[in-house]
Amino acid sequence: MTLELSQLTQQVETMGKAAAERQDAYADLVRLARQWLASYADQGEKLRDGARSGREAAIPTAEPLDGVFPLPEIPEKLTVAAADGSQIQPDRHGAALYYMINIGSMVYRHGSGEAPEARSEATLGYTEDDLYENGSPVSGNLLDIRRDLGELRRLADVCEEEAPSPTVALVDGSIVLWVLRDRPPGARKEKVEAYLEQLDRIRRAGGIVGGFISRPGYNEVTGLLHLASLDGDRKKAEKEPNPFQHLPDRAVFANLPSGARSALFVSPKETSQRDYGQHEVHFFYLNLVQEGEQPVIARVEAPAWVVEDPAKLDILHGAIVAQARIMGDYPYALARADELAYISSQERAALEEMVSTALMRAGVRSTPSPKAYYKRLTRRGF
Repeated sequence: MTLELSQLTQQVETMGKAAAERQDAYADLVRLARQWLASYADQGEKLRDGARSGREAAIPTAEPLDGVFPLPEIPEKLTVAAADGSQIQPDRHGAALYYMINIGSMVYRHGSGEAPEARSEATLGYTEDDLYENGSPVSGNLLDIRRDLGELRRLADVCEEEAPSPTVALVDGSIVLWVLRDRPPGARKEKVEAYLEQLDRIRRAGGIVGGFISRPGYNEVTGLLHLASLDGDRKKAEKEPNPFQHLPDRAVFANLPSGARSALFVSPKETSQRDYGQHEVHFFYLNLVQEGEQPVIARVEAPAWVVEDPAKLDILHGAIVAQARIMGDYPYALARADELAYISSQERAALEEMVSTALMRAGVRSTPSPKAYYKRLTRRGF
């Protein structure tokens, strides 16, 4: 063992005491935030322009800010599809330069008695066109976008296969392509259009798409409360400190009844506001667990065309709770999709061995870099 844990003993003890102090202050902030949520509940229209002019505050809809909407019934038979992805980043220290994306998906047909349908699909990127985009290496956020697009494309395929029966299509995480914020405008537009094309396919097939975010850290509703306390004045809100700056929205909504959702809000994210059009992203918070259990609050995102249709919104709401209760507090189909997408260290090593063998058969001599070689030696205990 190289980590000297004894060096951290005092720091860990101090951290525990600090956490206890923060917990008390946190409880006071939650109480205040809930009071403000009730006080400003009917001021959504007044606050809308101020919220839209910034990027920190949730944008109100016609629903009261403190609205609580109970768990709706769902159709007796309903298909839920979920997709998740993982990737192996290109490694310049490896035997060859390539990346791999693995998309896992699960199709669960409620009320059918059929076994869930599991699938995974792996894709290798190794050509010049795969590895470089506008002169930049495809890694990091660029590879994340390709993975996100692969997940949504798989869901669109399922929705088309299941049509005309509606399918609830679940993505693990946000449906806002926030990773595009640092891309040049031209490249950003191309990526957004490719993503929105898949949302269009789901819509045309009669599907209902939603992004599920577990233990969300967003503070957009608390940002709205700060704005409300300043009478909707955006300039004042930018100058005056927000008492809820570090308070996540989920804490405010932890008092939601079992299975109930919060009011709808519009995402203030720039990409959604500027580029998504009819797919403008809305969200709500949802308590997943059964009556009497500790609340588990998730954030659910959906495009405008889903939430503007009360029947679609109710199906999305009810389907997510039904899926979560199979496991207790997390949608079953998403958990299985994640499992199918996961790439273990043994699988990574096996793929690297396959690549090395293929290169050898093709007469290409390749070796890992000295850095990679010595890392392997030291981490194996040599």
